[in-house]
Formats: sequence, structure tokens, C-alpha cells
Amino acid sequence: MKQAIKRVLLPGPGPRRLPLGIGRGVRMTIDFQHQTRTYLGLYEIELNKYLRRVLRPGVTAFDVGAQHGYDSLVIAKHTSAPVAAFERDPQCAARLASSLALNLALKDLVVPVNAMVGDEDGQLGLDEWAYASGGFVPDFVKLDIDGGEVGALRSAARILQERHPALIVEVHSLALERDCERILTSHGYATTVVPQRKFFPDRRPIEHNRWLVAI
Repeated sequence: MKQAIKRVLLPGPGPRRLPLGIGRGVRMTIDFQHQTRTYLGLYEIELNKYLRRVLRPGVTAFDVGAQHGYDSLVIAKHTSAPVAAFERDPQCAARLASSLALNLALKDLVVPVNAMVGDEDGQLGLDEWAYASGGFVPDFVKLDIDGGEVGALRSAARILQERHPALIVEVHSLALERDCERILTSHGYATTVVPQRKFFPDRRPIEHNRWLVAI
């Protein structure tokens, strides 16, 4: 019933300029059935105060698990600096390309990288891309790859040790959270655990969903 009411009352999917929040001004294809919070500037607002501290002009970034490009575009909007958007899923990569096409002023700042990030055979290491593949070394890393965060952090050992970028790591289990925190601590980071907000939270398919912030 709720979805039927939404279909009647809400506009259909289409390109929209976000009117509110940290992504204000970014253009995205919005499906109001599922992305009303994004349109209203409520998506992951728990992180906004940390992002505003980090996203200064000139700050380069990796968005690992870029999906449809929202975070990549928000980062580029605030920094006016290069963002590497890592995404392995072909459908998400296509949506990322569509999002970039809607934002011509930011498009050239975002570098799509269609690869699975990690430290295993056949995966792309972040150190490898940054130092050996003609990429760049980031000042900020946002990481959300649904369980692969430990491998991604291990693949960035040189970046973490030498560049010491700020990080936001989304974690989906307590064990994963502890493993990621252990890696970051070994590189000299102090981490802050950021839980989901209680009021009007984002819908998540799994019970444990928090972030490790290291600035």
C-alpha cells in the first residue's frame, strides 16, 4: 500500500538537481520510490560533519565502492580536485557514467576505475593504482565495498603509512569493524565509531551498519 501511494503521489524517475544538504547542486537521476532521502539531503548525514572537515579545496580522494557516483560527485564538488571512483559492478559503473554525464562541470575531475579492489589475485590494489598505474595518491579515502574493506585496506599499506589520508570506512559486521580498526591502528590512526542515526535512518539490508572515521 505504501509503495502504491508513493507511485501515485511522487514524480517518476528522472534527472534532478539536489536542492538540499552536502550534495546541493549535484545532478542525479532520482527515483523517488527509493531515493527520497538522497534528494532531501538526508543520505548518510551522520558523516556530514566529518566530510565538511576533510573536503577542502585541493584534497584528492578515492571513492572505493562508488556505486552510482553520489559520493564521488559530492567530493569533487567540495574539493575541485581529482576523485578516483572505484566500482566493480557493471550496472553500477553504467549508472556512474550516467551521473557524471549530468554534471559536466565535475565530470573531468572524477576518474572511473572499473575494478574489484583488494589484496588477492585478480584484484586491484590501491597502492598499485596510486603508485604504479599512473594514478595519484589520495588525501582522503571513502571505503564501502560490502565486506571487502579489510582487503582494500591491506592493499593500501603504503598509502596509509606514507600519505596517512583521512578515511571513512563503512563496516557491516562487528568482526569486520574490529579487523579494520586493527589495521588502521597499526598505521598510527585513532578511529571514531559513527553509528546510524536514530531519527529517520537510511534503510539498510543488514543489522550492523556503522562507520569508522579516521581523520
